[in-house]
Amino acid sequence: MPAVEVWFLGGPIDGRLAPVEVDETGTLPQVVQLLQAGFYLGVADNPSQPIEHQYVHDEAETCPPVYRYAGPAQT
Repeated sequence: MPAVEVWFLGGPIDGRLAPVEVDETGTLPQVVQLLQAGFYLGVADNPSQPIEHQYVHDEAETCPPVYRYAGPAQT
């Protein structure tokens, strides 16, 4: 699938540009969910469960397209 470079605002990846796949009509998804991943450095035997963060497409911003942070995804 082709992808479009978008800008993420807010949340853990604030200010980053990243490719997001478009569908067969060239439309971006309305919501993108990103799993927070990384290193675990702590005193517990096991890390906590990963957190999934939700970003919503801002239709008013088009150059580049923008996704705004909407908080942790509902489980």
